[in-house]
Amino acid sequence: MPALPLSLNAICGLACEPTLLPRVRMAIAMIAQEVFAEPPETPGYPARWNLSKTVLSPTESQAAQLMVGIVASPPMLAAAAAAAAAGGTTDSVAMAAAITDDQILGAIRTGWNAVAGVSPTSAETTRIEEVET
Repeated sequence: MPALPLSLNAICGLACEPTLLPRVRMAIAMIAQEVFAEPPETPGYPARWNLSKTVLSPTESQAAQLMVGIVASPPMLAAAAAAAAAGGTTDSVAMAAAITDDQILGAIRTGWNAVAGVSPTSAETTRIEEVET
């Protein structure tokens, strides 16, 4: 397992950062809208759609629950590490401010299947079957 790009304390601080929470809430709603527009043939679509329906207008507590997984995702860890390196600090407010909206959206897109309960194996199998037919 590769070493973490930041300490667990820094990652936890970012996951609990109140200035990041409203941006994450909005990003979740934006990705939910994207999933609603997907064709039903999309691998894992029923679970992806159901998650979208559940979090279309995420409450603060839903977003806070998802925040840990979002911040722990490889795209967000990379963004946080880059923000920490650029700013020379692991202060959660500074890191949150340096993470771009695109990085937040990308992390949520990347983790949507896992949160929805779509198995990576079943999604890949579906994609392979679609290519073969």
